[in-house]
Amino acid sequence: MKKTILALVVFAGCAGAFAGQVGLPTEHLALPAVQAGAEYKVCIWDETAGGWMGSFATYDHAGSVDFQVPAWGQWYWIGLWDVANEKYVFGKWIGHFITD
Repeated sequence: MKKTILALVVFAGCAGAFAGQVGLPTEHLALPAVQAGAEYKVCIWDETAGGWMGSFATYDHAGSVDFQVPAWGQWYWIGLWDVANEKYVFGKWIGHFITD
């Protein structure tokens, strides 16, 4: 039993040492307050690909959006599009880079 517990502690310690380098980050981005009932779209621009990522998602007025970064070392622009006024009401560049 002691060997099993010791093995689990060692495994957890090793896993924790590498946890910062595994997988891709999820960005939780706060969005500004916008007119209730109006339609807005969340748009994501992939700078490296030079195009929009997927289709524009309808904003649910939750105050934030979660965005899974598709790749390290690239820039993404997240915008909030006001459908009725045909203009962006918010925009933010996001990039995640691995450093030594």
